[in-house]
Amino acid sequence: MRKKERLVFTFFIFLVLSIIILVLSVFGKLVLPQSFLEKGVAFLPKTFFGLFQRIPFISESEQLKKLKQENLSYISSLVDQERLKKENAALLSQFQQQDIQTLSLLPSKIVGAPGFIPGVTTPANFILDKGAKDNVEVGDSVVVKNNLIGKVSKVSSRLSKVDVITNSSIVLSAKTISGAIGVVKGGASDKITLDNVLPSQNLKIDELVLTKGDVDIAGSGIPADLVIGKIQSIEKVPTNIFQRAEVKSLINLTKLSIVFIVILPE
Repeated sequence: MRKKERLVFTFFIFLVLSIIILVLSVFGKLVLPQSFLEKGVAFLPKTFFGLFQRIPFISESEQLKKLKQENLSYISSLVDQERLKKENAALLSQFQQQDIQTLSLLPSKIVGAPGFIPGVTTPANFILDKGAKDNVEVGDSVVVKNNLIGKVSKVSSRLSKVDVITNSSIVLSAKTISGAIGVVKGGASDKITLDNVLPSQNLKIDELVLTKGDVDIAGSGIPADLVIGKIQSIEKVPTNIFQRAEVKSLINLTKLSIVFIVILPE
C-alpha cells in the first residue's frame, strides 16, 4: 500500500515539474539545451493540438458561416443600390419631360407580366404595385416620359393590371403630327395599327402618331398628345374606304421596370 502511495506521489512530483518547465519555456524564462524533461513534456502541446484538430472544424465552420452571411448581405446591398439607381434615373428622366409635368404622375413598379416569355413573346399585360388605395382607376393611362405604355384594365386594393399598347384590347383615337386622324388598335406580334384614316389625309413614314384624347366625364382615360409610336409602313389601296399604317412604339416594353400612372384631376 505504501509502495503504491509512493509511486503516485513520485508521478505527481514529475508532473508538476514538467508543467513548471513547460511554462518557463513558453514564457522564455528557461533557456537550456533540450533535456530529457523537455522531450518528455514536448508531446503535450502536440497532443492537445491534435485533439483540437480532430474536433469537426468548429471554429472554421462558424467563420465560414459568418463569411457567407456577410457575402449575402453584401450582394443584397448591391442589388438594392442598383435598383435605387434605376428608380432614381427613371424618376429624374420622367419629371424632366416638359410637356407632361402638369399631369399628376404616380410612379409604379412592374411586379408581373402574365404570359410573357423573354425572347419568345412580348408583354401583353403588366401588373403594377399600385391600386385603388393609391387612387388608381380603370381607364387610367400609363406612361414613360411622354410615351403611352398602356391603359389600366383592372384594379384591386394594392395592385393594378395594365393592357399595354400592343394588346388587342386597345382601341383609341389618334392623330399624326401633320393632322391625320384615325383609330389606333393593338394587335398580335407587337404590332400597332393606325386604321380608319381617310385616303385624302397624308401619312408619312417615320411620322409620329399621338393620342387624340379619350378622357371620360369621370376624369379617367387617355390624355391628348401622348406619343404612341412612329409609322413604319403605309397601306393605301384606291378601292378601300380607309388607308392604314403600321406603327411601332418608341419604347422597348421588355426593358421596363418602372412606369407612371397618370392620375387626372377630378
